[in-house]
Amino acid sequence: MNIDKIAPIAAIAISLIALFVPFEYWGLLLVAIGLVHGVMSPVDDRAAQAMIYGAAIAVPLMGATLGNAIPVVGGYGEDFLVAFTSAIHGYAVATLIMDLRSRIMG
Repeated sequence: MNIDKIAPIAAIAISLIALFVPFEYWGLLLVAIGLVHGVMSPVDDRAAQAMIYGAAIAVPLMGATLGNAIPVVGGYGEDFLVAFTSAIHGYAVATLIMDLRSRIMG
């Protein structure tokens, strides 16, 4: 298994655990997973980078809609997507940093 498989699985697992186990550093751990994934597996395709940035914006909005639309279990879906978005944000930041690095270094 490579980082492209391990990081998303770990982010999903930690996001699910964060739903039921209170710990104040889940967000930090998820952002770190995203950062490591983005640095170890840089994205060169501009369309893929745009998709990552779009996902960083759209996923929390989908979570809010899910939480408002489904009465009992929607809150869990919203919390899961918000936690998972922390990993996406870390991945987006790492992608931006690696893109800037490649532009500066040539």
